[in-house]
Amino acid sequence: MKRKIYIKHFLSSMIGIFSIGALVSILLYFFLISFEKESIYKNNMQYAKYEFNENKNTIKQTIDTYKQELIALEDIIKRKNLLENTYLLKEYMHLLIKSNNSIFQIRYLDKNADEIVRIDRLLNGKIVDKKLLQNKKNRYYFIKTSNLPKEEFYISNLDLNVEHKKIEKPFRPTFRVSTPLYIKDKFEGILIFNFNAQILIDKITKSRIFDVYYMDEKGNFLLHPDEKKSWSTQLKTNYKVKDEIKNIDQLLKNPLSDKNDKYYIDKIHITDHDFYIILSTKDIYYENSINEIKKEILFLFMIVILLGLPFAIFIGFIQSRHVILLEYIINSIPHPLYIKDSKGKFILVNDELVKFYNLKDKKQLLGKNSYALNNQKSFDCKEKDELVLKKGRLKTVEEIELENKDILYYEIIRVKVPYYYFKKNTFLLGIAIDITQIKELNDKLNERVEQEVSARIKTEQLLAQQSKMALMGEMIGNIAHQWRQPLSNITTVSTGMNLQKEMNILEDNQLHEGLIQINESAQFLSQTIDDFRNFFKPYKVKTNFTIDYVVKKALKLVSAQFQDRNIEIIKQIENVKLNNLENEFTQVILNLLNNSRDELATQSIDKKLIYIVSRIENKKLIFEVKDNAGGIEDNIKDKIFDAYFTTKQSDSGTGIGLYMSKEIIEKHMGGKLSCENVTINYEDKIYKGACFKIEFDL
Repeated sequence: MKRKIYIKHFLSSMIGIFSIGALVSILLYFFLISFEKESIYKNNMQYAKYEFNENKNTIKQTIDTYKQELIALEDIIKRKNLLENTYLLKEYMHLLIKSNNSIFQIRYLDKNADEIVRIDRLLNGKIVDKKLLQNKKNRYYFIKTSNLPKEEFYISNLDLNVEHKKIEKPFRPTFRVSTPLYIKDKFEGILIFNFNAQILIDKITKSRIFDVYYMDEKGNFLLHPDEKKSWSTQLKTNYKVKDEIKNIDQLLKNPLSDKNDKYYIDKIHITDHDFYIILSTKDIYYENSINEIKKEILFLFMIVILLGLPFAIFIGFIQSRHVILLEYIINSIPHPLYIKDSKGKFILVNDELVKFYNLKDKKQLLGKNSYALNNQKSFDCKEKDELVLKKGRLKTVEEIELENKDILYYEIIRVKVPYYYFKKNTFLLGIAIDITQIKELNDKLNERVEQEVSARIKTEQLLAQQSKMALMGEMIGNIAHQWRQPLSNITTVSTGMNLQKEMNILEDNQLHEGLIQINESAQFLSQTIDDFRNFFKPYKVKTNFTIDYVVKKALKLVSAQFQDRNIEIIKQIENVKLNNLENEFTQVILNLLNNSRDELATQSIDKKLIYIVSRIENKKLIFEVKDNAGGIEDNIKDKIFDAYFTTKQSDSGTGIGLYMSKEIIEKHMGGKLSCENVTINYEDKIYKGACFKIEFDL
């Protein structure tokens, strides 16, 4: 077994080293090729500049030769008045064309563009006088030359000679050099040479290092190493330069900076239209360098293989040891564990998984499709594996029923494992943890928690009820205070009217006024009952209300007791609309007001003050109730919101008012209730007191 593992990993290591060596060699090959091409391109740049200058100078010198011959012919015509003697003019032109084999046509066109003298060199070399003369007033060379000042020259584009509107064959590449003829400042016509540029072309395209291309103004090949592509515009073969040199536009902007390290380009501004010379380093220079690089790369690859052999032996040994160690580790895991490929086939399993399936050997699982197992305890689910492949991870708790009807619970963790080795592979790692005992304990704990939560809810309900009852007692006292005066009014009026009746002095208007007073007092008593009843209605739905409204509502219920105790209420209300529990908020305000009232009742001070303040700060509603009753002692500050904590006598305080206020604000209304000691400046006198602050996010 160990031997098989070793051989397997030795071979895989050799393949890996071979592949890495091949990849490095290929990358190095392309890098060196690119580097070599760039080096050749940069090294040849000076040669290219030299070639460009040589081409320009050769073309310019050749054309200058014909300019000088035109100047000489013009001088002879002027000195010997040859326009009056066309026979003698022909003789001079014959001598001139015979002396220069490149000239194949000399003409004199008068000012009306009529050919007066025309000497041609035929393709067989014979020199003849052209008898059939034509008018050339519409030809471009006459138009452009006739518009030149004297002693100026027109140089035509390089093209093929055309006779009778057809390109002459075999081709004669042609330059036309012409000058206007002025006699005593009077235009008398033009002199024009057509010379065969083939010798010039052979000279400028002959280069040991470069292939030479010429491009015309239309972007077609004027000259090409492949003669079939030359003269593309005239022959209408439409061989576009950009079809062969894809980055020609970039080269035109940066003539000596080709991203492909191949071409150089320069503009020639000598003829009628500009044209371009393009140089390309000959392939033979690249081929020699590339062959050398190939030899070096092959040598390097052989060295990598030779050095990699002992390394592969070592890696194979280490890898096989790692596999054996991995086998030991996964078999030490006390939970069923497996690794599958993306199609559900088992790749690796541990002994616990074999036991889980009640099998005898790992061979019964390895290489098998997990979805095809006919086993009632199987927790392999294709749908869940597909979900893992999408999400990357899945944790489930699954119930498995045994033959004896016992139920086992397993927490199964499935993880997607991407693995890169030559190509990307995806595996699924799964581990099943028996949580039957934990689940049973958890169920008992949840039951216990539910019981505790239920008990806590009942306790809080009891505290809320006690708080409500305590507040109800306060309200009954307030009702008694508010009813005292209207009841006294009813008694007084009814007794007075009864006495007047007995004495027969009761008049109708007095009876009417008395009844009105009794009715108003009864209406006040009824309104007080309605206010009391509305306050205690169990509204638990959030409604819209304003701060000013709930403050007035609270004060209406308790104002009588504050008046009796000479407590002054100072309101500083910034009216804000809230959406919350109105009655609960009113209850909290009443608790805070009653708390301040009770503390002020213990103080011997001239002015007893309670401030009710609301404002907006930092997108929050701040609501404060503060008094000048001396503040809260430091040693009890942290306890005042505890249930059943009170500083009052046992018969006058329950200790649940502030506790329930905090519960209402923070748990039911989503706010915050806190307290602090503050100083109050009233009528130039400083008081110390407590401030209870409520905060709501707006």
